[in-house]
Amino acid sequence: MNVVEVKNVRIGEGMTKICVPMVAPTEYDVDMQIRTIKKSKTDLVEFRADCFEDCLDMDVLIKILEKIQDKLAEFPIVFTFRTRSEGGSHDITPDQYREMLLRVVENELVDLIDVEYFYDIPFVTEVIEAAHDHGIKVVVSNHDFKTTIPMEQIVGRFKEMIDTGADIAKIAMMPEDGSQVVDMMQAAKELQDSGNQTPLIVISMGELGVETRTTGEMYGNTISFATAGIPSAPGQISVDALRSQLTMIHHIIAGK
Repeated sequence: MNVVEVKNVRIGEGMTKICVPMVAPTEYDVDMQIRTIKKSKTDLVEFRADCFEDCLDMDVLIKILEKIQDKLAEFPIVFTFRTRSEGGSHDITPDQYREMLLRVVENELVDLIDVEYFYDIPFVTEVIEAAHDHGIKVVVSNHDFKTTIPMEQIVGRFKEMIDTGADIAKIAMMPEDGSQVVDMMQAAKELQDSGNQTPLIVISMGELGVETRTTGEMYGNTISFATAGIPSAPGQISVDALRSQLTMIHHIIAGK
């Protein structure tokens, strides 16, 4: 598998990495979460810009990113603006979304940037090319908070996302029953067994899907999200609990 290396974190190699989302509506909340995250055992930090009240003021947003990059310099920073259609917290126009991601890339204040696959395909390609020009890795993502598509469709969607040139491909879906959780894991395993080289993030949300967060190394999930405060999606568990589970799974696999 291709290893995506950011600030000495090697995504796609060894144990599933942990990412903590920063869900902070104000600068005060950002400061509070910075202090909490610095004490955590996370590998990466995701700034959920759509949860920040002044996210559409680009000057304010850039200053916040400067602070995060300064105070959390030891962690790779993922920039994410999740649109409302994919479960986000803020409305945004296509022009605003494009301007935001390109401005963030141009300022080189993050290590990875998330772009939603179904937003606009030419736009996705534009962001990927711009990010790579600035040395920033790209997570191409798709979220569905209502249901989970069949396993064959998950595999097909992952392949389409990988073909965009994504460094990492992410699909997160809400299961309606346990069989859909199995479908998510089986889709990732099928891609892994067929020779896929792009790191995947595969998440079944909610209580039903906790297994996908904790046992990911067994089927090819390279990053799992945990909370060091406020969760950004249903089913996230604490950093310490997740670290314990991931370590146990890693030792089991290493002992085979």
